[in-house]
Amino acid sequence: MPLNRRTFLASLASGAAPSAFAQVTYPDKPIRLIVPYSAGGPYDQIPRLVADYIGRKYGWSVLIDNRPGVSGIVGVVAAKQAAPDGYTFVVTSSSTHGAEPALKHPLPYDPYTDLAPVILFAQAALVLLVRKEMGVNSVAELIKLIRARPGQIKFSSAGHATQQHLAAVMMLQREGLPPDACIHVPYNGLTPALTALLANSVDFMIVSTGSAKGYIANGDLKALAITTPERSPRLPDVATFAELGYPGYQIIAWCGLAAPAKTPQPILDRWNAAINAALADADVRKHIEDLDYDIKGGTAAAYTDFFTRDIEGYRKLAEATGLKDD
Repeated sequence: MPLNRRTFLASLASGAAPSAFAQVTYPDKPIRLIVPYSAGGPYDQIPRLVADYIGRKYGWSVLIDNRPGVSGIVGVVAAKQAAPDGYTFVVTSSSTHGAEPALKHPLPYDPYTDLAPVILFAQAALVLLVRKEMGVNSVAELIKLIRARPGQIKFSSAGHATQQHLAAVMMLQREGLPPDACIHVPYNGLTPALTALLANSVDFMIVSTGSAKGYIANGDLKALAITTPERSPRLPDVATFAELGYPGYQIIAWCGLAAPAKTPQPILDRWNAAINAALADADVRKHIEDLDYDIKGGTAAAYTDFFTRDIEGYRKLAEATGLKDD
């Protein structure tokens, strides 16, 4: 006789044999996937693509629950407080499991103990852009201009302590310049921040390659450097910061998946396998790559190692600059 969900969870707690799990029907109700960002961006689109594939292939009902707020923290806290029964998951990101744990104290969740890792979906490079009217053709020339005009050169971002902001701070820090060597102009989102650069309201910006490649292609903006350790396949002619004399420079935009702590391991493993299958699907891959993201996948352990290194990188930046996200 098939086990019901309550009996299933009890068997997990008692260490029941794996053969018992095969009798359980999971899921037997819709699964909530919390996206801690507004609809429309890559961190929303990528999990939707995966959820759609899983729904079609396995017949699972996966409902997207957008919970934006405070750089993703609102949605992560909602997942932390959910029952660990395999029916709630949350999209994690370079903010929730990278910058915020390093910069915000106290943080209302522990990325290691309050959430169980599942998988890394995908990652993307950022690119340093200047407006063409500046006449700047390299990172070295931009730094020279910043030194010559301290506190006058402006750069935009989607907000304080976002990847775009921190990437600029890291560039300045590597040059021995304080964060206020330039004027940071934060906007409420990437679109207005990029619009400000195009309108010559600011002088430079570091932003995802997907947002910028059209403006680079038509000559409106000039790309000077890539923030990932390797060159972007979308902008293969643009050198990395590491190549340009910034060893170890790395700022990566990424998103993954986690569940409330103590979610049964067999369920976590099943989700990891299902998502790896989705990320191997040609149609899913194409749509994610069209967003200028590189597919990752792999094990939960590899994902944990990845975001641990990301947090440590931001922590070192915070220690070197005194930057905090209050």
